[in-house]
Amino acid sequence: MKGLGMFALIVGVCWLIFALSMDVSVPTGAGGRVNNLGLMANRQIHTIIGGVIALAGLLMVLLGGKGSPAAAQAEKDTRPCPMCAESIKTAAVKCKHCGADVEPIAAPRLDYGWVASTTCRDEDDRQRTIEAIAGTGLPVVPMIGLAVGAGPFETKEEAKQALITMRDGPRLFSEIVYRDSVSGKYPPIPD
Repeated sequence: MKGLGMFALIVGVCWLIFALSMDVSVPTGAGGRVNNLGLMANRQIHTIIGGVIALAGLLMVLLGGKGSPAAAQAEKDTRPCPMCAESIKTAAVKCKHCGADVEPIAAPRLDYGWVASTTCRDEDDRQRTIEAIAGTGLPVVPMIGLAVGAGPFETKEEAKQALITMRDGPRLFSEIVYRDSVSGKYPPIPD
């Protein structure tokens, strides 16, 4: 979108320069020149058209592009196929373009981030909670004491979705906390 906007901006500016350099006068019989209303109208029309094209191009450059979150997320979730170099999803096991079998790439595990944390009554309850969280497909994160959580997630919204999944699926009730390196609520992260 930005490329098209830049092209339109350049075309509009060139059109404006052309329009403003148009001669709108005609020679008279007495050796002078006089403005012609028809030529003045033509210059006005060309000026308006060039201005509109330049303005549309400027708006496309300023508002368009890959800055949208959806485009960034789509770009983050894809990788090139090792056989044909076409774009495929990160977790793909078969290329949709060439049909080649490819190895899925697991998303890198975050060390710090938002966690949907659940407190357990005893060690047996903690083990059942870990199995329930893993059964929903969410990543399990250990915490100090009998607590266990799902995460960590990059955004708080992802942690809220995990909280909803834990509440609606295995009926685990939790709170959202941020996993960091200094609070003391988490065991040390192994390298």
